[in-house]
Amino acid sequence: MATRLVVAKPFSVCLAAFRFLESNDQKLRPVIIIGRPHGRRYVQMAIPISSSTQAEAVDVVLEDWKGNGLLKPSVARIHRLSAILEQDLIEEIGMIDDKHRQVIKSALKNLLDV
Repeated sequence: MATRLVVAKPFSVCLAAFRFLESNDQKLRPVIIIGRPHGRRYVQMAIPISSSTQAEAVDVVLEDWKGNGLLKPSVARIHRLSAILEQDLIEEIGMIDDKHRQVIKSALKNLLDV
């Protein structure tokens, strides 16, 4: 069984070994943790964060990117909501502020049509 490195709280910003849809490659990138880990493999839902300015309608621009622990202006890629293993979390680097939490929750409801 893998050693658990980071126990992230909901809406924490973490560096993670993130796997891409387009390939089997992975890259160290920031993600927003949504919810708590589930199952014996500690699966968590995460929203990847990108410094690219291209965004889908449901994506959220993180206006206070520095306050959230990020190095560059960033976008929460809501449309790329992903399941990751808790063991892929490397380090907690920040926390999403209350204003952006509400916007992200609304965007998730829109994405999931709930």
